[in-house]
Amino acid sequence: MEVFRKGKPINKRRVLFVICCCILPIINWLIFYVFANVSSFVMAFTDKDGALSFENFVRFWEELNNPVSDIRIAFRNTFLTFGIIVVTFPLKVLVSYFIYKKVPLAGVYRILFFLPSIIFSVALAMIFQKMISVNGFIAQWVQDWLNLSQPPELLADSRFANTVVILHMLWLTFPGDLIIWGGTFTRIPNDVLESAQIDGVNWWKEFTMITVPMVWPTVALQMVLMFCGIFGASGAVFLLTKGMYGTMTISAWMYLQLYNLTGSPHTSNAYNYMSAVGLIITVIAIGISLGIRKWTDKAFEEVEF
Repeated sequence: MEVFRKGKPINKRRVLFVICCCILPIINWLIFYVFANVSSFVMAFTDKDGALSFENFVRFWEELNNPVSDIRIAFRNTFLTFGIIVVTFPLKVLVSYFIYKKVPLAGVYRILFFLPSIIFSVALAMIFQKMISVNGFIAQWVQDWLNLSQPPELLADSRFANTVVILHMLWLTFPGDLIIWGGTFTRIPNDVLESAQIDGVNWWKEFTMITVPMVWPTVALQMVLMFCGIFGASGAVFLLTKGMYGTMTISAWMYLQLYNLTGSPHTSNAYNYMSAVGLIITVIAIGISLGIRKWTDKAFEEVEF
């Protein structure tokens, strides 16, 4: 920086200005990142009385081995949700590719897919709940299809709740990625694609052998970020069902453990237990992400254009 250049007298006012600009962000980082994370790490290894203990990890293992425990159900639903995200990931890239190639009605598809992302998630959840309510056409169709005596409450019935939550997630799976992939594909030189067309390359070879390798750094980054959030895969569970009727996920379960906490936090072990659970899933997520990163680095050689 010019302020601290060697051989130049220090301008005290400029130094003071730099310090004033940096002091608040530094304090914020120290309090809300360093202190919060260090405190959480320490709490994971202590009991409610502050004594060193591994009981939080033992409790986690015992509950995880209980087939009917909430945390076991939460893990199952989280992995199911994440599995759907992984399966739909290439589909989102492919849909974005077709819109980029300006297929018929590409502009209409872009608007239809992107429109939900500009509406508040709470409002979208309310709209979705109205659509699948007992008086809605979807519940009537399910009643006729399954020959039920009355229209089912799809979000209040363990037979349908998980499926409905997943359908809601699939409905909103494309919007944000359209912007990312659309901008990524436009960086590919037209000369390369025109040369491929002259050589008679079909759309599938163009996509798999030209487009994907050229945008692989973005694909790799998206995959790593996706696996970093493996335990945050939740969809709109909290807004739609609050984790009831067999729809609980890890993130919703952890939030509700503290949201429904009664009594003083100092007399409860909930914060310590959640810290231990958070530490466990963070370590697992980091390991998975590093493995995925190592694989993506070897999948394709970096292409410069």
